[in-house]
Amino acid sequence: MMNNFMTLIVDDEHLNRLLMKKFLATGGIPYAEATDGQEAIDWIRGSTEKQIIVLLDLNMPVMDGYEFLEYLSYHQNEFSDKKILIVIVSASEYTVFRQNAPNAEIVQYISKPVSKDVLIDVVWQAAENLQTVF
Repeated sequence: MMNNFMTLIVDDEHLNRLLMKKFLATGGIPYAEATDGQEAIDWIRGSTEKQIIVLLDLNMPVMDGYEFLEYLSYHQNEFSDKKILIVIVSASEYTVFRQNAPNAEIVQYISKPVSKDVLIDVVWQAAENLQTVF
């Protein structure tokens, strides 16, 4: 499969980003990183990448994962030239996430601590979704 996508790790915890970067590198998966939702929006806005898989933490300062999802949903026109898939990577319970974001469009929900195999599998599955959509 071609790597014509980028994975964006969005997490305020340095150790979490470090771990995910190591896992993704092991799987031969390209990645970039942001420390909060606002930084992620800025990265997406400035990036030439057209297909992005976002590994999104929910609890972060500045702009949290919920605010990030809300921003994407209200500003779809701004990113209409990009295909963005969201994978939540969080210590929060899925039911809590759904209560707070009932309409959020995500492709997968991974609980922390995340395992290497699960992360790699989920990203490649999302990448396959990108191939069929784009």
